[in-house]
Amino acid sequence: MKNLMVMLFIGLMLNMGTALAHGAHGKISEKQAIQVAIKATQKLTFKDFGFNVGKLDESWESLTTEDFKLYAAQVSRYIISASNKADNKTIYFLMTMSGEVLKVNQEAKF
Repeated sequence: MKNLMVMLFIGLMLNMGTALAHGAHGKISEKQAIQVAIKATQKLTFKDFGFNVGKLDESWESLTTEDFKLYAAQVSRYIISASNKADNKTIYFLMTMSGEVLKVNQEAKF
């Protein structure tokens, strides 16, 4: 009986943890979308995550918040641009309104 109670308690805790993990997903602001793009750019200087731009060179690490702009806000997604003045290149991030990066291209065509 004691084992049954322990298993029931563990099962309830696992279900509750899953519900809490997904409960906070909502629409992010344009400012938050830019912050997501900044973090994604930093990560892309370390590793190729399978996006069209591949692994970015180290010059992308020096970008500031001013180098990131909201390119477009559509019904269900944001497009953020990141301009690297040292390379004279711009990349574009397509992301959901909840902040998930879907694609990163050198053109704003998705």
